[in-house]
Amino acid sequence: MLQLMPAVTSPELLRFTRDIFVALDVSHEAAELAALSLVAASVRGVDSHGVQLLPLYVDQLASGDVDVKATGRITNETGSCVLFNGENGLGQTIAAQCCGHAVRLARSAGTGLVVARNSNHFGRAAFWGMRIAEGGCLGIVLSNASPLVAPWQGRESRLGTNPICVAAPGGWLLDMATTSVSAGKIVDAVMEGGAAIPMEWALDASGNPTRSASAALKGTLLPLGGQVAGYKGSGLAVAVEILCGVLSGGAFGSEVGSLRKRGHPAGISQTFLAID
Repeated sequence: MLQLMPAVTSPELLRFTRDIFVALDVSHEAAELAALSLVAASVRGVDSHGVQLLPLYVDQLASGDVDVKATGRITNETGSCVLFNGENGLGQTIAAQCCGHAVRLARSAGTGLVVARNSNHFGRAAFWGMRIAEGGCLGIVLSNASPLVAPWQGRESRLGTNPICVAAPGGWLLDMATTSVSAGKIVDAVMEGGAAIPMEWALDASGNPTRSASAALKGTLLPLGGQVAGYKGSGLAVAVEILCGVLSGGAFGSEVGSLRKRGHPAGISQTFLAID
């Protein structure tokens, strides 16, 4: 397996976050990894995928919607391809193993493809793309997500924000949602006192574009490209669903659960590709 990558972090915040995970019966190793992924995002200015999410993780873990003891397992390995069952474990625990297997396969076969099902939120996709890149490979990381997005010309949520990450050794990085903005940015606006958001970010509950962050939380996010060219974002989101949920035999589309809703596992599907 790969070692934890070095990251610029706040030692106090990292310790605080790790201790909360440990208090919820997460192993020390998994707690350190989960805390590092969240703190690293916040330190880089992406708090929408950082420590801001900690209360949601706490709710999810405390409710038993995530199995804190699960580490996942390889279901099938053929050539340079692995199918991984996360067994509803902590997303960071599952992602770390999948990155390790992808790099292992790439070193022996040139490429390594790992698809995972029954996983959970793993933080910022860039954290894992960079992890693969630090293993000396090009890293591509995809994930589906809870259905918060109306397909182009629609008004009901059917797709996730479905991030795409590409990372190259040396520091080049692409990390993007297939929506105009991540859901966390809407939450940021609400927490900042209801700051107005761009019209291309979201629809309200009636399917109308809105500048209200509060109304956006009750409605849906818009795909990348907005009202005019949202077919591009919708197409990318469906491609991610195919490469994650369909390819792994896991949940996809409206079947995927949520970090923000309790009562059942999220069932997130993810794909990790390493190219030597």
